[in-house]
Amino acid sequence: MPRWVAHDETGSGAFRGDSGEPHYFSHRERLRDRFRKGGADALGDYELLELILFRAMPRRDVKPLAKSLIARFGSFAEANDVIGDAP
Repeated sequence: MPRWVAHDETGSGAFRGDSGEPHYFSHRERLRDRFRKGGADALGDYELLELILFRAMPRRDVKPLAKSLIARFGSFAEANDVIGDAP
């Protein structure tokens, strides 16, 4: 039976499946699979941005950055334009 456990100082829960691994394990692989199966329409703007940021920032949690960029620029397209223009 899956269970919720606290994983940080805020006390927010991290879902652990039958494997006992935190919910964020294999996150990148799951996003890539959803993209392969359903295309861009299967993902939210921040998730599409995560796919790009994965390559630029390996071994870092890029979800907060992706969400921040979407909040600042309004959409995947706008945030991607800014990233594409960066030196």
